[in-house]
Amino acid sequence: MRTFLALVVAALLLVAAGGSGTFADTATDAPQPAVGSEATRKAELGAAWKDVQAAAVKGPTEIPLLSQAALKLPAGFAFIPPKESNRLMRAWGNSAAGDGFLGMVFPTSDENWFITVNYVDAGYVKDAEAKNWDIDALLKASQDGVEADNADRVARGFNKIKVDGWIEKPIYDDTQHRLVYSMALSDFDAKPGDETSVNYHTYALGREGYFALDLVTGSNAIDGFKDRARTVLATLEYKSGKGYNDYVASTDRVAEYGIAALIGGLAAKKLGLLALGGVAIAKFGGALVAFAKPLIAATVALFAGVARFFRRRPKA
Repeated sequence: MRTFLALVVAALLLVAAGGSGTFADTATDAPQPAVGSEATRKAELGAAWKDVQAAAVKGPTEIPLLSQAALKLPAGFAFIPPKESNRLMRAWGNSAAGDGFLGMVFPTSDENWFITVNYVDAGYVKDAEAKNWDIDALLKASQDGVEADNADRVARGFNKIKVDGWIEKPIYDDTQHRLVYSMALSDFDAKPGDETSVNYHTYALGREGYFALDLVTGSNAIDGFKDRARTVLATLEYKSGKGYNDYVASTDRVAEYGIAALIGGLAAKKLGLLALGGVAIAKFGGALVAFAKPLIAATVALFAGVARFFRRRPKA
């Protein structure tokens, strides 16, 4: 299998000096620095976060997702629309998201995680292979695929990575047509006990495609936060006529791949999200910075941390 769609995060968001960092407050304005400078990048990150704060839609609320479905978010969750989410992603050093990128979900508390929301117009994904798939074979195929990509990754200045195993083995609910899984990824040079980024993948299959909701957090926090991903997944409801069981074999388009391709990232490249040209895996250096707490007088260190965790810089 090819490259994983791996979103990586450390200290989550920048709040300019004087801001409280909650959705109720906004960062203070700063003088415009020179174009292309580190100050410019910090200013853009602060401005992106200010946009996120202003655009956040807090639960309980219903968020329409194209003509396909809706998220019925409960209290404690906030949805960020695609425009502001994309600006934040770019401020973190990532490429622009594709058309299927619909936004992000954040906690309104000081928990350190976020969820990306994507829709893939792939057609009807057949799920028959989930009845007898070989979990060990899926893991081995993913490991082989990542290893095969490492030569290219090194040539482009990224660290070699490896798949260490399952964090959560693939679980498919053939009644609700929901898939959940997570793999442990790390740098080859990672030391035992180093915290790494984790992507906890959830999918909701529909008649014309599927939604991919990926929670991103640290490996030391995933056990406490993976229920957040399951909660958001459970709030997704397809509209009448758009659900998996509404499929009409004589007329509807069938995806070019089955459900097993959603495991390990074979189909993930079709998302068009965060085209980093490789998987960027990073070690968390110390405790995570709380999402909703102020980060006064720490803008330089935070920007460097966010950039490091989201994008490996080419080696000198």
